[in-house]
Amino acid sequence: MFKWCRLRRNALPFAFCLLTLVSAQAHDRIGSISHSIIIARGDAVSYYLNMSPAIAELLKKEVDPNSPDFQDYFSSELSVRTWDSECRLAQIEKAPPETTGNWIVHLLYRCPREVKDLSITSGLFLDLDETHTQFARLATFDEPGTSLREAVLKASNMSFHIPDVRSGGSASSDRALSFFKLGIEHLLTGYDHILFLLTVIIVMNLLDTIKAVTAFTVAHSLTMALAFLQLVSLPSSIVEPLIALTIIYVSVENILTTNVRKRWLLTGLFGLVHGLGFVGALKAITVSRDELLLSLFSFNIGIEAGQLLVILISVPALRYLRTRAWGRRFCHGFSQGTAALGTVWFIQRVFL
Repeated sequence: MFKWCRLRRNALPFAFCLLTLVSAQAHDRIGSISHSIIIARGDAVSYYLNMSPAIAELLKKEVDPNSPDFQDYFSSELSVRTWDSECRLAQIEKAPPETTGNWIVHLLYRCPREVKDLSITSGLFLDLDETHTQFARLATFDEPGTSLREAVLKASNMSFHIPDVRSGGSASSDRALSFFKLGIEHLLTGYDHILFLLTVIIVMNLLDTIKAVTAFTVAHSLTMALAFLQLVSLPSSIVEPLIALTIIYVSVENILTTNVRKRWLLTGLFGLVHGLGFVGALKAITVSRDELLLSLFSFNIGIEAGQLLVILISVPALRYLRTRAWGRRFCHGFSQGTAALGTVWFIQRVFL
């Protein structure tokens, strides 16, 4: 692909070479969701699995809930161990579907001896949706609503180890670390957010870059807080096309003007829109207002860490490119490419 990219001759093909490698599904990253509550008592482990409507429908298409294959699926995709011994899946109970479309399944495991430590390895639903995320909690029999430990299980982290099921640990620390990592991942896999930042700073000096990035950070943090307090709310069907439009606008501005000294005002305004995109993902994966406060803070810090990493890597590279004789052509070509890609995303998010 890159053989026909000749930066010195024409920056536009080079930009498209890079941008065509980016998936058009830029903001659809978290995918399907499930929640699980794990309770250990004696030699038994109860695994209460609450599946979202999306994953419940996918599972029912693949496995008949009334067939032996249903139990075989959970036996093969979910491992429960204690004392380095495998626990046996003894029983599955399926509750009637809830009015929300969620589907709850109770998996009962029997272990060789009384459970002290516990190791969970889950590949559940990853064969149906590789982006599936499961939010797992360890609770007690007496207070199933209180978390002792928590973990986020997904393709990159399929294990949840609890050294002592009685003392548990710090569920708040688990949650903070999990959502911090999710924030970093959300930013680094958020091609639309990264392209917006790069398009903003590609024509700016260091001081103006700092001002623009600061304005963007403050703005999207403010929107996330307001959305958490339910003072601001917009559906994703509106937010996602608006995010694409912010990329188009900044790209066109890069091509038409060289005066970007006050761009920090624009990035502050657009940061409000991007913040709604961030919090939309966060609200989809949390279950209570109390949990959302710590989750919101940790998630936002993770986003800032990911954003800082992008800036630290890109600013020196962009500064070098601007010093080359073909630097301006590169900036225009890159901006033309991001404008085209933003247009594709806008059309997809509005009409498809």
